[in-house]
Amino acid sequence: MRVAAILLFAVAASGCDLTGRVEAEIARGLPRAIGPAERYDVEVEGLQVTAGAAERVTVVGERVRRAGVPVFDRLDLELTGVRYDRGDRVLERVEQTTAVVRVRPDDLAAFLDTRRGVRSASVRVEAPDRVVLRLRPEAGGWLPEGVAAEITGRLGAERGRVVLDVERVRAGGIGLGGIGARAVRDLVNPVLDLTEADPALDVAAVSIEAGAVVVEATADLDGLVLR
Repeated sequence: MRVAAILLFAVAASGCDLTGRVEAEIARGLPRAIGPAERYDVEVEGLQVTAGAAERVTVVGERVRRAGVPVFDRLDLELTGVRYDRGDRVLERVEQTTAVVRVRPDDLAAFLDTRRGVRSASVRVEAPDRVVLRLRPEAGGWLPEGVAAEITGRLGAERGRVVLDVERVRAGGIGLGGIGARAVRDLVNPVLDLTEADPALDVAAVSIEAGAVVVEATADLDGLVLR
């Protein structure tokens, strides 16, 4: 009986160790596959070694940086029905991937500042979906140089992107309508487009929670290389 218990413990320990190694392998490949981050944590559930499969893989990334998008203060990925080639370090098939991205207002403002036509952007958010943007158009834009515009609107998902439904535009204490509102709408939208990133995220919903923009999305990670 004692020998059997020792053998069972050894098998269980080796299984946990293997799961830990797979988690470490995935974590090492994520900076190249998704983007550099302050840290990635990976948890694998239901690992089937011989089949190269797992029931679920959960990834949490902190301060994830990707080209062409704001810094993700936090990225949560959940992959179910995963087939993983450990030799080539490739996700062969993922039945479903859900993602939740958290973006801080200051990171969104810094990102908007990189856009052509925008200077000195600031962002204020209010639950459940309201955003106030303040920015100065570049010289030669639709406002006189030095005049700041304040744009109020609601965030939403449209064609897989985060967009701002502009409700009000004010500049120099005066409300702007018509041409001014359309110019702002074209300038800031889409607020966040993850469809052109690699891997692409398809936005399903967006909200304001705990002072940050929270984006819920799906993704196709088949073929993602983790090396």
